[in-house]
Amino acid sequence: MTEPAPAKPISLPDDERTPRAPSKPYAKIAGVCGWPIHHSLSPLIQNFWLQKMGIKGAYTMFAVHPEEAVYAFKSLKRTTICGLNVTIPLKGKAFEAADEVTPDAQKLGVCNILYRRGDKLIGHNTDMEGFAGPLLQRVGHNYVLNNTVTVIGAGGAARAVIGALLAIGAPEIRLINRTDERAELLAQNVNVPSLYAVPWRRMKDAIYGSGLVVNASAAGMKGMPPLKLDLEYLAPEGWVYDLVYTPQNTLLLKKARKLGFNTIGGLDMLIAQARPSFKLFYEQLPPHDLDPRELIIQHLKAKK
Repeated sequence: MTEPAPAKPISLPDDERTPRAPSKPYAKIAGVCGWPIHHSLSPLIQNFWLQKMGIKGAYTMFAVHPEEAVYAFKSLKRTTICGLNVTIPLKGKAFEAADEVTPDAQKLGVCNILYRRGDKLIGHNTDMEGFAGPLLQRVGHNYVLNNTVTVIGAGGAARAVIGALLAIGAPEIRLINRTDERAELLAQNVNVPSLYAVPWRRMKDAIYGSGLVVNASAAGMKGMPPLKLDLEYLAPEGWVYDLVYTPQNTLLLKKARKLGFNTIGGLDMLIAQARPSFKLFYEQLPPHDLDPRELIIQHLKAKK
């Protein structure tokens, strides 16, 4: 059986020799890969920080076909690329390609970051950290400890959300998904008493009395069907956290605000998970006062 051709954006020709380290410091190159990848806002965020912090480096996009992803990722060690963010549908492939994975990646079974340390390729996941940061900053730890949470979705994002909520100490997590079997399977795999699946037809029961609803599905994203939830059953002064960031103001967030609930948008998580990525690639953590939010908003408006 012939070996699949390497993904051209990040692979070198079939020369197994490790390139010699340059004699002078060179610009650190990192990027984001997916299939497709043209929609990613990561280059906008990371290059904003590079410019503002005066770091010699660059961040770009790499289109990698899923069938070539493992081979392409393994070839990363034969390039001068210091690391990659990985988005759908390649997170599982990144986990497979890594020489070692961090505990956060191990918990989720997928990686959204690959970075080089010596001669090893390390897989990591910042989704839990990215989700929890804005939540604790806006809502507070005690609120999560004392309220039921309803999570919509059963993919990798939902798994990261559930992992973060369990780490924080959420007392009850109700999981719903348009395909009931996927929600049930995820709940079984996590296997903790505080998490259980609720059938989609019983959405009202899943939301009733919850203090926080999290959309961890693709519903409501640009080009996808809207997410219609019975938010009227949310606890008074409850919170709605939508991980979707295109559009910035989803129909779900608009409905929540109209009903008087508090909201957190997907841009908060996007920026929060990008910060630790930047540190892994460029060895400096962006200061919180360097906020790329306005740049992102202008970019999204220009694309309408």
